[in-house]
Amino acid sequence: PADASEANVLGETLDLFHANSLFCNFFEIKGLADRVLMVLILFVSDCLAKISSARTVPAQIEEFKTLNSLAVDSFAISGDASFP
Repeated sequence: PADASEANVLGETLDLFHANSLFCNFFEIKGLADRVLMVLILFVSDCLAKISSARTVPAQIEEFKTLNSLAVDSFAISGDASFP
């Protein structure tokens, strides 16, 4: 198991999600790690949008199924015409 005190890409993604998605603080992409971070932030945003689009408050199992199907769907990558 990883040491919880060490930084990891998922923890950094969640820490930076709020600032980068709500306030549009675009950062300079300096390398592959920044690209991965950008894609993960977009994925978190897609997950939240998918869950919040439900007309009623979904049960936890329904949310799990929704997010699971989103995770296995094909998605646009950098360079694709449909990439955000």
